[in-house]
Amino acid sequence: MSLIEEIQTYAVDSNGDLGAVLRKCKLLAARLGSQPLEDWLVWESNGYPDNVDVPAYRKWPLEVRGHFSGPFGSGTRNAPIPPVCLPKGVRDSYLNYECRQSISSIEKMIEGTDYSRTLHVNTGDLAVVLGQKVYQHQNCVEAWAEFGAGNLLELLNTVRNMILDFSIAVWKVDPMAGDTKGKEEAINPSKVTQIFNTTVYGGSANLVGSADASSVLFNVVQNDLKSLEHALEKNNVPQEDIELLKQALHEEEIPKLEAGFGPKVSDWIGRMVKKAADGSWNVGVGAAGGILAQIISKFYGL
Repeated sequence: MSLIEEIQTYAVDSNGDLGAVLRKCKLLAARLGSQPLEDWLVWESNGYPDNVDVPAYRKWPLEVRGHFSGPFGSGTRNAPIPPVCLPKGVRDSYLNYECRQSISSIEKMIEGTDYSRTLHVNTGDLAVVLGQKVYQHQNCVEAWAEFGAGNLLELLNTVRNMILDFSIAVWKVDPMAGDTKGKEEAINPSKVTQIFNTTVYGGSANLVGSADASSVLFNVVQNDLKSLEHALEKNNVPQEDIELLKQALHEEEIPKLEAGFGPKVSDWIGRMVKKAADGSWNVGVGAAGGILAQIISKFYGL
């Protein structure tokens, strides 16, 4: 079996060690003489340094959440923090999180894991910066960002598929590529780079993260209650709860960008998250707050 056929065999096995496949690919790349291919394999194997742009399939949005403390012992736990409340200087880093870990470390992170669970990303002193800018009269005491473990699984699948696509494309041009050095009919390095650019960078999809609701787009029109109601219905919010939100929206002024939602809307979101937790609202608790925060933000035009 040729080296390129070995790579194809390993790439097809979804349970195989992807790190081992990358090592075989590095050997192939060295023999084929394509520097862009070698660079990509080094970065996927060792992790992406800060001075190198990560591919689109390694980017996805994070959902930012936090614990809030209010007066007289009140507060909200595990509440969503809408992107509009994040400081402009760091907002993009949460909306376009860059995963720079090596393939081997990612494989270990999700080994035997439940892909429905979430993984946390450190936010530094974000809680201090937010203060009372998210929910009125409630101070942010802890903040974190999270994404679904499924994002990492999709990343691994994407890299595995790219390796398979690349190896098949090269094999079609030269079935013995990487095995016979110096033969006249050997594939040209420029052709290898062309195939690489097409199958890896040209063929990569921008994977939208499954960090609960952070990447979901809703057709909600500003100040349009009908579109708001339709979006909530699509996400299984009971009609009686929709009516309670509409009442809260009617009784409160439109919030300023830096002020966050008013106390009545904030309280409604908190009660809905509790319903998701106890199963009375048929939505995952991790997704609940993010869904509602996005819908209401779009209704407000934030």
